[in-house]
Amino acid sequence: MAGRATPRGNERCPCGSGRKFKGCCGSPQSTAKRAGAIPTASMVTAEGVLRRAEHLLRAREYEQALAPLVEGARLFPRNPALLSDLGMTYLFTRRLPEAIQWLRRAIELQPTRARSHFNLGLAMKQSGDVTAAFESYCQAIALDPQLAEAHERIADILMREATREEAAAAYSRACAAAPETTFGRLCEAKALVALDQAGEAENRLKLLLAREASTGEPSRWRAEAHLVLGQVMSYSGRFDEAVEHFERSLTLAPRQPAAYQGLVSSMRLTEADRPLLARILARLEAGGGSDRLRMTLHFAAGKALDDLKDYACAIQQFEAANRIRRTLSSFDVRRFEGRVDRIMARFTSDLFIRHARMAGGDETPVLIVGMPRSGTTLVERIVSSHPRVAGGGELVYWNRLGAAWGDAPSEKSAENAEQVRAGYLGVLRGIGPRALRVTDKMPFNFLWIGLVHLLLPNARIIHCRRNPIDTCLSIYMTHFTENFGFASERGDLVFYYRQYLRLMDHWRAVLPSTRLHEVDYEDATAVPEETARRLVAFCGLDWDEACLRPERNPGAVKTASVWQARQPIYRSSVERWRNYEPWLGELRTLGSS
Repeated sequence: MAGRATPRGNERCPCGSGRKFKGCCGSPQSTAKRAGAIPTASMVTAEGVLRRAEHLLRAREYEQALAPLVEGARLFPRNPALLSDLGMTYLFTRRLPEAIQWLRRAIELQPTRARSHFNLGLAMKQSGDVTAAFESYCQAIALDPQLAEAHERIADILMREATREEAAAAYSRACAAAPETTFGRLCEAKALVALDQAGEAENRLKLLLAREASTGEPSRWRAEAHLVLGQVMSYSGRFDEAVEHFERSLTLAPRQPAAYQGLVSSMRLTEADRPLLARILARLEAGGGSDRLRMTLHFAAGKALDDLKDYACAIQQFEAANRIRRTLSSFDVRRFEGRVDRIMARFTSDLFIRHARMAGGDETPVLIVGMPRSGTTLVERIVSSHPRVAGGGELVYWNRLGAAWGDAPSEKSAENAEQVRAGYLGVLRGIGPRALRVTDKMPFNFLWIGLVHLLLPNARIIHCRRNPIDTCLSIYMTHFTENFGFASERGDLVFYYRQYLRLMDHWRAVLPSTRLHEVDYEDATAVPEETARRLVAFCGLDWDEACLRPERNPGAVKTASVWQARQPIYRSSVERWRNYEPWLGELRTLGSS
């Protein structure tokens, strides 16, 4: 039988559709469709790809959303909205290099698209580059000042790295950009938390939750409101109420780990609390989330297991947490050693004499320094229990200025001395307007003791010491709000600790003994009254019995010691390292320090 002739383009197609052959079965597109080939750009639109991907993203089917977006990027390589969504989808699937690559490509194509800059900020934050994240958020706001979430992300960074006033201002800008929304009201409350107005923040959060419980607002903002309210209550020692709000936060957003961290930090777990541990481990087993979120879960699981005295399993969780922390921040041992060398070379007894004109006579500051986890919180609670003392917590003032003043004072430095001194005293007086003394317990101020003494020679400095292995092991096991680069490797911890010892030896040699008082954690727990009396006398104050009951101090506690600080002085943390003796590694070498 002779073959049938192929119709020409203007003839009817023999498929029975009634269409002309050209554009129906005879078209290249239809041939590809019948053969099951991948559609081409002429068959699909970028908008169609985005709609399909958006549907999958809303269902949290991130892996499935990648396929259409990757194909869309191939077909429409110059569509910035599509490339930005592809970058965000890679971010959701924890593929940070690809996320950053595609987001940067989207910005190259459309540099004025604020949302792409914001999304790049999210990716850079998860990769551990906080500086780059901050810059991306700022660029997003420059393009769209009403991008409320960018203001909030900037505020979150400022809470850790700048003054609380700056953070509060950024939260307020986020609120102004999204008024009358759950998110906006949440940012308003976070601004109050930043300003240490805990009572007003609590009222606003409760009002927010009562108002929004029955609305269609995204539950994640209500979940965060419960989380923040739990943290506020935990800071003030109302642990039962804090636990209730952390649990409500998890009900609304079961995948987020911060509430789990809040729960384990607000109690000492017993056998009755094993179901909580099981939930944390199940969440880890389920996978998903960013590296930072998984790190938080590992630290929470480690803390729970430590409470339950399952030390072998606890160290496994701490190891896993630190493997992640290691990727989020780095530590350059030579750079840090060089910094210590420069500080010691420049802040000498002779320098203090030659630049005595820079000095101010104010006696308000009481700096409490030392390594993290060395007892600084306990010492501050003892001192600030005195009615003439206000507790300032961990202030970042000198950390921000110290590096700029690392060189020997110049004439320009001398001109700025009064401004720097006045700025610090202004911060302290804002904390305790009528207090005779105000504490600043930023541990890392041990780096800037010389600068403080240069500008405020009457400032009192209390140096907290603790068994070096206990100190470094506790750092290794603690989830800090900042990822200290030296904290995740035992060898780096040992190196950092020895440099700290070297610098403290220098300060002992160049500072008057009347300005530096040293207290051992072991003594503070063994002979608390004797320790407290010496601390109060060093501060130039009359004795007050309240200093014997630091657990009754009403001041907020916002450090990793939030639960411990509310307990009567105890000694169970002395020689805690013995529980982990098989896993100490390089920390053993600190036994001779």
